[in-house]
Amino acid sequence: MTQLLQHLPVGTRCRVVSLEGDSAHTRRVMELGMVPGVWCTIIRKAPFGGPLEVALEVSRLGVRPTNDLRIYVEA
Repeated sequence: MTQLLQHLPVGTRCRVVSLEGDSAHTRRVMELGMVPGVWCTIIRKAPFGGPLEVALEVSRLGVRPTNDLRIYVEA
């Protein structure tokens, strides 16, 4: 079942299915390693819809999912 990354609880391991939204935001996140097929783990979530800390296989990155960037994953 595909769902948005920001809706999953902390500690969830999931696989990125697709990225949608503004091409500049999507391209930047993909350059940092979050591409379809990669496994990631949600490390931390800031309160009130703030950024997420996501661990990829070789790095960690902070992502602020918005209407300009939607990350769909399978848990």
